[in-house]
Amino acid sequence: MVAALVVGGVLLAVMIAASAYAAVILPGDARIPLHFGSHQHVFLVSKRTGLVVWPAAGALLYGVLGGISASSLASDWVPGLRDVLMPAAMCVVLAFQVGALVLGAGEAPRPVP
Repeated sequence: MVAALVVGGVLLAVMIAASAYAAVILPGDARIPLHFGSHQHVFLVSKRTGLVVWPAAGALLYGVLGGISASSLASDWVPGLRDVLMPAAMCVVLAFQVGALVLGAGEAPRPVP
């Protein structure tokens, strides 16, 4: 349980660092996409909003999943699930954030040779 919290905290710190790096690198008029399900539900927001929303979503996920894993709701869960759930979900959100920042930079994906 403690390891899951530590790994989740490190992933949250990486999300914050990615936003801080993007704040310096991205142009001022960059638009950051927020994904709500599929590619049909993408909203482009301003640079500042996009750089704050992604780490805030990670912090919310960290708090909710950490709280549920530590509560009596998860007492009957397999211990491995409690240890893996939050880091796995945080990795998914981090991957979506990095993808959104790449799209916000306006860089086209490079073809694989």
